[in-house]
Amino acid sequence: MKRILVVYYSRTGQTRQIAEAIARRLGADIECVRDVVNRSGIWGYLRSLREASQQRVIDAGAPTKDPSGYDLIILGTPVWAHNICSPMRSYITAQKAKFRAIAVFCTQGGSGAAKVVGQVAELCGRSPVATLVLNVPEIKKDQFSAKLDAFVRAVALVQAA
Repeated sequence: MKRILVVYYSRTGQTRQIAEAIARRLGADIECVRDVVNRSGIWGYLRSLREASQQRVIDAGAPTKDPSGYDLIILGTPVWAHNICSPMRSYITAQKAKFRAIAVFCTQGGSGAAKVVGQVAELCGRSPVATLVLNVPEIKKDQFSAKLDAFVRAVALVQAA
């Protein structure tokens, strides 16, 4: 059986919820990208938007799991100002040489996920084997099962090959 690692960053908990659901369904390990910056409140929100729009690499802390031990890395990020969030950008920048294959999921309040998936692919130097985009209203209303199932099936098919 091929090993899968779900790596995510979540400021509000939406991306974490999806990462946990994916990991459960695939029997995957999970890693939360830690942030050394306080992102709570309005100032934390504004800092997050500024870093994302400037495409900054920040100190995101060291991971606890080595991605080189996995066949597939599933990267989960919220969309911040139509960009990948800075903690996930930092994780990818530091770890991408260890990725064999990737899949990507994004959570967004409005739009920008297509651009973010492209940014992740560019940063990693490879195309994702599967993608998932969920809007916050879908998550809050628990109306994402069909999309999640399709993503999990796509990942499982690639892993079986």
